[in-house]
Amino acid sequence: MSIELHPLESQPRLSGLDPEQQRTLERADLCHELALMCRAACQSVADYLTVSRTALDESTTQIKSNVHDPVTPYDQATERALSQILGSFIPGSRILGEEHGEEILPGGQAFDLPDEVEAPEPDFHVDARSLASRVRWIVDPIDGTSNFAAGLTYFATSIAAELDGEVVAAAMTAPAHGETYWANEDEGWLEVGGNFYKLASGGLQKEEEAVVLTYFPTTSQLETDPELAAEGYAQIAHAFRAVRRPGAAALDLAQVAAGRAGALFAATLKPWDVAAGVHLVLVSGGTIADRALGTDLPAGLRPAVAAAGAGLEIPTLMNILDSVEAQATRE
Repeated sequence: MSIELHPLESQPRLSGLDPEQQRTLERADLCHELALMCRAACQSVADYLTVSRTALDESTTQIKSNVHDPVTPYDQATERALSQILGSFIPGSRILGEEHGEEILPGGQAFDLPDEVEAPEPDFHVDARSLASRVRWIVDPIDGTSNFAAGLTYFATSIAAELDGEVVAAAMTAPAHGETYWANEDEGWLEVGGNFYKLASGGLQKEEEAVVLTYFPTTSQLETDPELAAEGYAQIAHAFRAVRRPGAAALDLAQVAAGRAGALFAATLKPWDVAAGVHLVLVSGGTIADRALGTDLPAGLRPAVAAAGAGLEIPTLMNILDSVEAQATRE
């Protein structure tokens, strides 16, 4: 892992600004406050998901769009809990969640949370009323639901914070691994067991040196363009040292940000799959190329994504990204 332990004196600030500091709030302070809110919300549901994964009754798992798209009661309960917590931080802010879509978050309501979820103290409140219309949270309560439902440990909770339509902060917890990834507008950290590591991707220059995490091709791509699916995957398999499909795209992007994986490629993602992870990659020094594929989504929220650690050239992934875009244009 190509990250170094933070010196204690440069440990990131973990509490909010006092009232006097809030009166002179600058953009950098505001983005860090939003990062603290994302971090606190993610960490508040970590114990709940750790316990729930072992207690999950498979019979309660339902199917959404198809058999590859499951949802559990814990996805829905976790998103409800996060909505309450984020709404208490900034009443009137908006949330875009995987399970309940987009809505405005009320504040001032009594918490109704699962037993294992403890609402964090909002000691980092900023001027919430003035921020309400400027902030949107993009939330994936359980990134990697299929893994979670099967009892596997590779899953995460992911939250990104938009300010005036731009992602400026993010956090992600991998509860079963005891890890939190989080970032303000300019820098990010991996938090493990009370230690902080600076997120610093990179160290590799060629695809043949790197592990790539990918979800290409999907079953739908195998059906719509089997030739591109087969040829594209063959190119990826030959170009990279190893190809892995761990099952949680947001968490995969965090692995790129932490320097554990060299690259990620996928072409059927949703905004909640990528918003926080893309931000983590960018603050770690990595690069992101994405394509809208006929949607009106802005950069950072688009379905087709090629991510790479700092210094890594990914010509194979860029070629396939262009091919996927060309296919979408023809449809």
